Amino acid sequence: MASETANARNWGLAAALALILHGAAVGALTRLQGPGREAPPPPVEFELREPPPPPPPEVAPEPPPPPPRAVEVPRPKPVMMKRVVVPEPPPEAPPPPPNQQPRADRPLEAPPVFGVTMDSTVSGGSGIAVAVGNTLMAKPSATSRGPAAPQAYSSGPPADVFRPVADAYIATQAKVLHAEDSAEYYPPDALALGLEGAVTLSVGINERGTVVEVRVLKRAGHKFDEAATSALRKFRFAPARTSDGRAVPTRITYSYKFTVSN
Repeated sequence: MASETANARNWGLAAALALILHGAAVGALTRLQGPGREAPPPPVEFELREPPPPPPPEVAPEPPPPPPRAVEVPRPKPVMMKRVVVPEPPPEAPPPPPNQQPRADRPLEAPPVFGVTMDSTVSGGSGIAVAVGNTLMAKPSATSRGPAAPQAYSSGPPADVFRPVADAYIATQAKVLHAEDSAEYYPPDALALGLEGAVTLSVGINERGTVVEVRVLKRAGHKFDEAATSALRKFRFAPARTSDGRAVPTRITYSYKFTVSN
């Protein structure tokens, strides 16, 4: 019984103490929130405004185009003209004195006479043929026609002699217009053996573009040389020309090749 009384007393003291503490706390709070404390400042309002757009940039006017540059007309380059010196033909030799006729008092040589005789005999009575006449030479195939008529003297080289112009006077060399196919001139033996070759030739071409002279400079053998010579003689060329456009004879070096086609 005494313990219950003590417990009730303790609970009462505790409750009183708690009330005292709560009252002190409330009083403290009341003092802190008394009329002497300043009111909180009013809220600050902000208004956000977008800045006005910047003015458009000023467009600078385009500068005027520069004046056209004067175009300098190129001066023509001086052309070095090659002076062609055409050699002058040699002066004609004076004609020889007229042919003199043989004198009438000079006897002409008698033509030879050939023949045989049966006058000579030998023992046995058989005759033999013995040559007679005024000559010991064999009988000619034709009768003598007497001395040949004298020929007139001609100055300068014969007409059929090929005289090419020096390369120094040629402005445009001869060019092939028509060439012969090597297959048509291929030596049969070389073709059967599958041999090939190249022949180097010296070709003379007149002022009309015709081949008038062919000489072998470098041989290939196996009858290639003869075949190349025959083919080149049927070539046609554009003639060589001097700086003034005159066609002249010339001589060129040409390589004619024989190739076995697959």
